[in-house]
Amino acid sequence: MIGSMAAAKAPRANRSDPAVRRDQMIDVALAAFADRGYPAVELKEIAAEVGVTPNLIHHYFPGGKSELHLEAVKRACSQLEAMFEASPDIPIENKMPANIARYVDEALAPTDRWKLYARSLRSADDELRACAVATRLAVMQGVTANHLGTANPPPAARAALFGVYGFLEDASDEWRVQAISDRPKLEKMIMAVLLAALSTAMTD
Repeated sequence: MIGSMAAAKAPRANRSDPAVRRDQMIDVALAAFADRGYPAVELKEIAAEVGVTPNLIHHYFPGGKSELHLEAVKRACSQLEAMFEASPDIPIENKMPANIARYVDEALAPTDRWKLYARSLRSADDELRACAVATRLAVMQGVTANHLGTANPPPAARAALFGVYGFLEDASDEWRVQAISDRPKLEKMIMAVLLAALSTAMTD
């Protein structure tokens, strides 16, 4: 049985609302795949948690487990994208530290959505990896819009930022694994690398 956290996120399905029922399946699947990984998850567990039959999951997701997993990854990535602030009304000196802090929050926990995102970045499945890469690019576009005034920076800046976000993600994950307690140092280091990459990439 999937844990209580999943149950809290997705109460038992309301038979009268197919859209809600489908959302509940995805939410429960997201928590399950994040917790145990794709191979260990069975559709009958997700069905039991939502309060439906496995056949009904196949009705909503004809591709079965793999399709439901892809939808869970898409939702996880969408949630991550939605966390980051790109409003032009907020000063840049407030935006960047806040966005970095949100990213670090996700990685240090790690949250369910972070787990699916990070695994998908390294997946051999093209669709899964494409979802995660698109999320990283969307976050990067917010950074370049804030700092460079464009969501389509020169190729050098785009390549530099893509690499910096890989560094940010890996450094945060390693910080957690090594149980390093100095979080402010991590955020300061990430900020320095990000600003240096932008500055260098934009220099002729």
